[in-house]
Amino acid sequence: MLRSAAEGRRLGHAYLLCGAAGTGKKTLARIFAQALLCGGGPKPCGRCGACVKFLKGVHPDFTVVRKPADKTAILVDQIRALREELFIRPNEAEHRVALIEDAELMNPAAANALLKVLEEPPPYAVFLLTAKSRRAVPETIASRCIAAELFGVSKEEAAGWLRDRMPGAGEDELAEAVRYGDGNLGKSLRFLEEDSVRRGYEQALALAKALTARREYDVLEALAPFDGDREGLARLLSDFDGLLGRIASAPFSPGGDPEAEALARKIPPIRAAALHDVVGEVRQALQFNANCPLTAAFFGARLKTALEAKTLQP
Repeated sequence: MLRSAAEGRRLGHAYLLCGAAGTGKKTLARIFAQALLCGGGPKPCGRCGACVKFLKGVHPDFTVVRKPADKTAILVDQIRALREELFIRPNEAEHRVALIEDAELMNPAAANALLKVLEEPPPYAVFLLTAKSRRAVPETIASRCIAAELFGVSKEEAAGWLRDRMPGAGEDELAEAVRYGDGNLGKSLRFLEEDSVRRGYEQALALAKALTARREYDVLEALAPFDGDREGLARLLSDFDGLLGRIASAPFSPGGDPEAEALARKIPPIRAAALHDVVGEVRQALQFNANCPLTAAFFGARLKTALEAKTLQP
């Protein structure tokens, strides 16, 4: 669909690329933007003047909007500035391309400002939005975009890609990264490249093991480092939730994930689903800026309830 649009057939004025972090939606958006601006072929050729400028980050007809590092949202002033820029005709290409990364982070005023230009865009403008899911973006905006969702790849594809990308990694390390990413190439790559990611996963694994061993003190000890660390708690929730997904699927695909299979002997799929709901509650609390120590305590209390459930027994 995107290739056809880049070649001038059925080009829409707005696209929404959705997917979890690490599925490549921002990378794909940039490849598509480069193709729209490319003056050669096949698009993107990577050789023409437009492609060279794009890859250097200096193409005058490409604009990126993202959340400022010191803010919690994309602000209305950013969208207003983008809107003013888009009503200036392209300098070199046939299109002006605007990429809005993590569009779900727009505050209400920013979303309303974007909606106005999406309703009556300049004929040469193309909007590219990325978001974690279609539902995370206001429906008034999503409905005006051509939406496409990105998913993970197979474990075999992930292993081959990682092996080519990280030739120095051992097979056991690659296998562990593939299991951690579960088809998400970005997650698997970060697992291999970043010590903090591996430490975070070990913390999630320790929490799961403490839960299955029915050791309440160990559960509280596993949560203690996150008492005042909002970002750390959010990462723990993500890693723990990913682990729960592997645990839930382990009984149906034995032999490929020894860590998850060992945990699945004590956490049946229905209990993993219940724990997933607990993670969702805590994530929602964090999203609404709940007190971090209280949220960590709430998480511990909900896990304690799970600890006491008979379905967690071997």
